[in-house]
Amino acid sequence: MPSDLLVSRLGGMTWAAFREDGVPVELRVEQEGERGAVGRIVKARVTRVLPGIQSAFLDVGSGRDAFLHNGDLVLPGDVPASGEPEAELAGEPVTDDEIDEGDDLVQEAARRRRIARSAPIEDRLAVGRELLVQVAREGIGSKGARVTCCIALPGRHVVYLPQLSFRGVSRRIEDPEERARLRAILESLEGVPGGIIVRTAGEGAEEPAFRSDAAALHRQWLAVQAKAAASQAPAVVHTELDLALRLLRDAPREGLERILLDDPDLHERAVRYLSDTDPELAARVRMHAGPRPLFETYGLDREIERALKPRVWLRSGGHLVIQQTEALVSVDVNTGKFVGARRVEETVLKTNLEAAEEIARQLRLRDLGGIIVVDFIDMEAPESRARVLAALEESLRRDRARTKVAGWSDLGLVQMTRKRTRPGVGAALTKVCPLCAGHGRLKSPETVAREALSEVLRVADALEGREIVLRVHPEIAPALRRALETSGPPLDSGTLASIRVEEDPDLRQDRFDLLAL
Repeated sequence: MPSDLLVSRLGGMTWAAFREDGVPVELRVEQEGERGAVGRIVKARVTRVLPGIQSAFLDVGSGRDAFLHNGDLVLPGDVPASGEPEAELAGEPVTDDEIDEGDDLVQEAARRRRIARSAPIEDRLAVGRELLVQVAREGIGSKGARVTCCIALPGRHVVYLPQLSFRGVSRRIEDPEERARLRAILESLEGVPGGIIVRTAGEGAEEPAFRSDAAALHRQWLAVQAKAAASQAPAVVHTELDLALRLLRDAPREGLERILLDDPDLHERAVRYLSDTDPELAARVRMHAGPRPLFETYGLDREIERALKPRVWLRSGGHLVIQQTEALVSVDVNTGKFVGARRVEETVLKTNLEAAEEIARQLRLRDLGGIIVVDFIDMEAPESRARVLAALEESLRRDRARTKVAGWSDLGLVQMTRKRTRPGVGAALTKVCPLCAGHGRLKSPETVAREALSEVLRVADALEGREIVLRVHPEIAPALRRALETSGPPLDSGTLASIRVEEDPDLRQDRFDLLAL
């Protein structure tokens, strides 16, 4: 379907939106000078080895140790040199079904197989050892970043895997003749050692484009090795491109009609980058010249605001409630205001079908990943369940992130996963509430009043004969006064008489101050 990419620079941040049929489906934001950690290559130092979970923690210089599983640990001798059978690495060849845009599926397949044959991590690693690792997933919540020793360098047309020898084609390129043509091109790239996987953007490209891309990535790898050898751990030896160039590098060629930017410097860099890597795409770059800001012109400011709210309204009047936690993302579907169909089953089915399409869009828009649980409205007919599941899977086909729908559970929930490498748009645009500390709820006035009286009881003996002042927010004061009026034992009349309530609008609603005068 026709799509476009809009990139804006405003307020020291780069904002980007990918649209399909004029509807925003992906949002990205990045602070100037603070590139995402995913893809970064670091010379790290082992700080802890944990045999119980076959993992290690590494100092990567970010202030929080990164996590490395034994299956992601590659040491000299673990990986065959270029040209040796890939079976030496994994026990069997990596198949096309395990290739998805050259992302971590290849590494994951090899990782799982290495777990079965590798020695325990305590026999392979010691505290203080230095390793060259790549960030596979940013730190999320209380969890640190996850790293791997399996390095992957993405280009416009290919992904370069310097430690592997396997060469293949993305499974998203389905045409048999095109796959055969691309495999022949890969075999001709004899001057570039290492593994190479053709990305979706490589479909239709000619041999010189692949040779140029692979050679540039090989030179990049040599530079990474040289910098690592000259660096003291922990040290960053390679960083990813900034947001704008990453999006251009990864942009799909098929259906992408326009790339619109509102910053002259970004426009110049975009044209220069694509002229070298994909001249056909470079011709689609445009400069926004409207009187209003780019995102305002196309209604994206409103879309960003909606992406930060848990409730999403459907066209029929139903709605979704999306909640993200460290463990999973939950999506609840409700009929809301929709009462249009005559039969209940028709109403429920129509709402669920509309919700399935919107859920797929919201996952992309908010960049939510990990385990996702969807509570559709209950349906009795098996054929209705099948239609909703098929609608969800069809809508997810347009998602460039890897997704897997596990189907309906015994509890009537749909379970699925979506590849997660970063916290999501909400985390990038918001911070933890200083009042509720991220809970989303505050203590009630009655709860705060009870806590204040409990504290009075705890210190009453030490403050005998002194006036006690309880300073609280004005929203809490009425509840505290009611609690004092109705309080009996164990607060005696003398203690009650010595308590005075003061209101302080600058005080947090879930806190109180106790003063003795």
